[in-house]
Formats: sequence, C-alpha cells, structure tokens
Amino acid sequence: MSPRRVRMSDVLYGDILKQINSGGFAVDHRLPSEKEFCERFGVSRPIVREALERLRAEGLIRSRQGAGSFVANGAAQATAEPPSHGSPDTMPVHINSIAAIQKFYAYRISLEGELAYAAAQNRQPADINRIGGLLQDIKSSAASNTQGIDEDLEYHAAIAQATHNEFFIAAWNAARGHIRFLIELARSLSTLGLPNHSAAVRSSHEPIFECIRDGDADGARARMREHITRSQERVFLGKWT
Repeated sequence: MSPRRVRMSDVLYGDILKQINSGGFAVDHRLPSEKEFCERFGVSRPIVREALERLRAEGLIRSRQGAGSFVANGAAQATAEPPSHGSPDTMPVHINSIAAIQKFYAYRISLEGELAYAAAQNRQPADINRIGGLLQDIKSSAASNTQGIDEDLEYHAAIAQATHNEFFIAAWNAARGHIRFLIELARSLSTLGLPNHSAAVRSSHEPIFECIRDGDADGARARMREHITRSQERVFLGKWT
C-alpha cells in the first residue's frame, strides 16, 4: 500500500495538535476562528476547514453552535502524525510545520533562483538538450493528467547540473528530499480537479528553459523565482493565476 499523500491541511492539523498537547490550547479552550487561523498561518480557508474537520472527526475538538470550536476532554493525550517527506539526512531540519514550509519555500526561491542564473551562464549543448527533453516530459504528464512529480524533480536537478559548479549541485542534492515534498504538496492540489493545473505547469516551466537556453541569466533567475513563488501561492492561498 502506498503512503497517504501529505496535504497542507495535514501539516496544519499537526500544528494545532502540538498546541493542544503543549497546553497552548487547553481543554475546553475556544479555538481561534477560521479567519484567525488563516491570518496566523497564512493559509486559505479550505485548508483550515480540512484540518479542523479532521480534529473534529477524531474527537479532539467539538463545536458549539454559535460559539465556535473548543478543545475536547482527553485531546491532550493525542499525538500528531508526522508527515513523511524524504530522507531525514538530506537536510539538518525537517519540514513538519506550516512555519517550516514557509521557511523552506524562502530558501528554495533563493537557492534555485541562483542555480538558474548560473545555469544560463554555464550551460552546455548537452544540458540544453537534457532540460528541454525533461520539459517535454513535464508537458506530457500535464496533458495526460498524471502527477509528473519525478519529471518535475529531474527538471530542477538538470538545471542544478547545468551550473557545472559542484557546490551548487551539492546544495541542491542536499535539499532534494525537501524539494520533492514541496512538489508533491503542490501537485496534490491537482487531485482536487482544478482546471488550470496543466496550464499552470506548462506556463511556469517553459520560460525558465527558454532563458537558460538563450543565456539570459537575469531572466532565468527571475523566471525561476516567479515559478517557485507561484507554487507557494497555490499551496498557501489556492491562487492559480
């Protein structure tokens, strides 16, 4: 049996449960409203609702009509199910909270922006062929409505390789497990049947390749940073524009 795919609501569920277990939300304590959770964690309301529904289904919180949600008796004995996301020795920290996801997105935007810049400066014909071929694989997976996680991951790995800088390559490889987790998180939204998913995948990868192919280092950096920022907005805010 394949492992259950981790969603943003799972991570938020864990964050709230940690607060319950640590006494931050005591038994019979009124939880923040959906709007307050959205503002506190920077996520969309559907993510908050899914997390609260899971807590409610497991008997950890209860609703009072007109008053909101409250921590149920015995909830403090529950334990959060840690999300599974890659090898534990790929990075010195784990992505196990909303805050950690936000921080790693910031790291990834910086790291991969510079990788794209260096790739545009140092790419060889074989690199262009490799990245271009992987772009076609991504398009094929989008057109067939498959997840395309491996193709996406290898596309970014090929850009790191195109820098021909062993330090850049080592930094990307160390983050590979966490990058895969973010790609899986973003791809999991496609299972909701969002009609713009395939178009978003195609439109966000191709400009990066074009800039690297043409030796436009500044453009490659900007397009990569934009690509990852758009992924972050899809995950946290459900934005598909």
